[in-house]
Amino acid sequence: MDALTAGADIGTMLTGLSAVTAAYVWTRNQLAGWRQQRAVTARRTWHGYIALEGVDTWYVRLAEEPDQPSGRVVLEVLDGQDGNPDAALAQGMRIVIDRDGMLSRSPTPDEFEFLKSQQKERGYGKGELVR
Repeated sequence: MDALTAGADIGTMLTGLSAVTAAYVWTRNQLAGWRQQRAVTARRTWHGYIALEGVDTWYVRLAEEPDQPSGRVVLEVLDGQDGNPDAALAQGMRIVIDRDGMLSRSPTPDEFEFLKSQQKERGYGKGELVR
């Protein structure tokens, strides 16, 4: 009887070991899938994933041309229609710079047209949020 009991104990242990191994493999695969999904989301570009309302754009021109290269750029913020200085847009730019510590690239004209067409297709405010 001792051999049968030992055999049953070994069988029970092997079954438990295979269950633990299966759980480990499943968890590892889930983590790999989540990482891959996160990487895919991080690689997404402008195309179809950014709501047009979330793109800050300012029309600017250089206010001062430096004599020699420096780390300072003086810009004049303009309204989009007439090219006149716009104090309200300039204040908005200051707020963004203070908040984010940086300015980002605006979409190219082709990207901007694409975003506008996406907005028309989805309807205003019905864009898909991506986190």
